[in-house]
Amino acid sequence: MAAGELRMLRLDWVRADPAPHVDSPYPCFRASAASSGEALPAEAVARLLADVEHDVRWVMAEHAPHLVDAAAAERLEREFDPADTKFSPWRPADVLTFPAEVLRRFAADEDPRMRCLAPRDPDLPAEVAARLATDPDAAVRCAVAGHRDLPVEALLALLDDSDRATVERAARSPRLPVEQRERLLRLAGL
Repeated sequence: MAAGELRMLRLDWVRADPAPHVDSPYPCFRASAASSGEALPAEAVARLLADVEHDVRWVMAEHAPHLVDAAAAERLEREFDPADTKFSPWRPADVLTFPAEVLRRFAADEDPRMRCLAPRDPDLPAEVAARLATDPDAAVRCAVAGHRDLPVEALLALLDDSDRATVERAARSPRLPVEQRERLLRLAGL
């Protein structure tokens, strides 16, 4: 139990002077240093983003996301294991940004978690959005269901999806034709 407490400990006195603690043998010191964000020089940020402890890497990314380049952001997201965040649905991509070309590349990634990121590109081509709407993974279909450039035909098909969250997201789309909205309201008895 003490080891778990130490892992989560964030020390204000380390945050106040983070540089001497970047290479500490104790992960809680390194994570505390990482939580100081912009107070660290670029080389210290790079070391903490490559730390052996995932908690340290994530704290650094969360506290200075604008200092994380696209390659490091992708590495952090790929190595992320959702089982490591038992108490929240957080993932590195929630604080990190990816250039449009990276997000579009993710649309064809073999990992569905990465394909889920592609619809974060507001200018995702309609044909790519339509392809994601037929993805075998429900989370990917749900992620693209509210995209502004999803073709109406693909959006309508998602109203009959086997995944409830995908159907609900598609039904909330502002691009849903009025007659379909009225049909949904009638089905709901409203």
